Amino acid sequence: MRVSDLQAGTRDQASQPDRLRAALRRFHELYGPGAVSVLRAPARINILGEHVDYVSYLPTASLPFGSREHEMLMLFRATDDGQVSGASMNDGFPPFSFALDEEAVEDQSKQGQAKQSWESFVFSRPAPAPHWGNYVKGAVQFARWKFGASVGRGFRFLVDSTIPPKSGASSSSALVALSGAAIRHVNQIDFELEELARDSSQAEWYPGTRGGALDHTAICLARRGHAVHISHCDGEVKLIPLPDSDFRWITFFTHEADKGRDAMLEYNERAAVSRLLIPAVIDDLKRNYAAFDQAWAEALFKLKRDVSAACDEIEALLGLIPDALPLGGFALLDPAIFRECETAFPALAHDRRDRPLKLRDRALHHLGEMRRVAQAVARLKDASGDSQIELAIHTLGALGGLINESHESLRERYEVSTPEVERLVEIVRADPGTYGARLMGGGFGGNVLVLTAAENTQALIDRAQAEFYGPRGRDGLSEGSVMISTPGDGLAMLEPDRIP
Repeated sequence: MRVSDLQAGTRDQASQPDRLRAALRRFHELYGPGAVSVLRAPARINILGEHVDYVSYLPTASLPFGSREHEMLMLFRATDDGQVSGASMNDGFPPFSFALDEEAVEDQSKQGQAKQSWESFVFSRPAPAPHWGNYVKGAVQFARWKFGASVGRGFRFLVDSTIPPKSGASSSSALVALSGAAIRHVNQIDFELEELARDSSQAEWYPGTRGGALDHTAICLARRGHAVHISHCDGEVKLIPLPDSDFRWITFFTHEADKGRDAMLEYNERAAVSRLLIPAVIDDLKRNYAAFDQAWAEALFKLKRDVSAACDEIEALLGLIPDALPLGGFALLDPAIFRECETAFPALAHDRRDRPLKLRDRALHHLGEMRRVAQAVARLKDASGDSQIELAIHTLGALGGLINESHESLRERYEVSTPEVERLVEIVRADPGTYGARLMGGGFGGNVLVLTAAENTQALIDRAQAEFYGPRGRDGLSEGSVMISTPGDGLAMLEPDRIP
């Protein structure tokens, strides 16, 4: 199969009307005739800033965009029976149903009462068994927690997606955001997309992870022709023009990222280290060493004027934190942080209390991504006057180099790569038309993101097929493991004339 076939086939934006017609027929078969609403969410393609959206001690940022060509559609209809029922056009995801009041969630909309935090609700109960419906439940239960009695109507829905599951392109976050929008829509609750993104990031804690808001913000706020520059410390979002006429973003799917219990522990270990443990160590250094406290404050202040120099100073200071510490050691270092970790990450506290958890390497990855995002944004802002030749030589070359650096850090400092991912990165980087390639997403499998010249797209896909997919008995294009993306719009309700 050639790229031209992919761009005209069943897995891209051009085929959306056909997919909608097929999905609408299936919806009516499942739920009967009547009016249907349709929401669309894009795949999230993250250029730089991986595993930094849950960092609490540095002003980290990310630079994703929403795919114009790859998306998840949700067809839905309100019900008055207090039920949410879901199905997928993918037979690998069986239908399910649950009652709105299946779980007791305290109403946060009431005034003058003690309130249970969402975090307390989520992490005070056992994590549910893995199931795609958990992402819908999370969005619905969060809405019940936030809006209380205003959420009285359920909905029936059907999803159709061209985002490969467990690939690092955030199909799960797209499902959470779509479900959050649907439950608000059927209950006539007004909301802003920024609010939905924040809520969705917390709703996705329901299955047991505790990530940040990168995916949901990109999915909700993406705009055509732009990357979304997300500042995680203050939630500020800026749109950065992203030229796409002569180059392409391609994601090559390697293998499913495991989302079982062991993988959840790996994800949550990194989240706990980033959100709680590294800040606790830094706070301890600040309390006990006045010179460290002053140098840290000055370096953070300098970030506003000279990112490069400030990052050099922060890197030197991070060299003073321990390479690793067991989680149990924090019971003495900072008992409050240890108790918070037990509450937010109970399985981690139970299973890995005595295992040394890496600190310094994780921190250096966070800092490196912060530096790389800042450099990429600066170069893209300066590229508006570039000729096509200058764009390729300077902007794309520099961006590709930063992408390569990000992958090395994800492999060495964050340790989220796999042998299969490394083999695919090696293959695509050997192509002379590749600017850069890296693991994208949570890791432990999933997608490799590649920046290449538009004219090189077919040759690169042929190389990946011949050297990676073919020897494994796979056809990358026909199985949907190759996605070509350009920056498109974020979550939206499709106009009535788009519905067959």
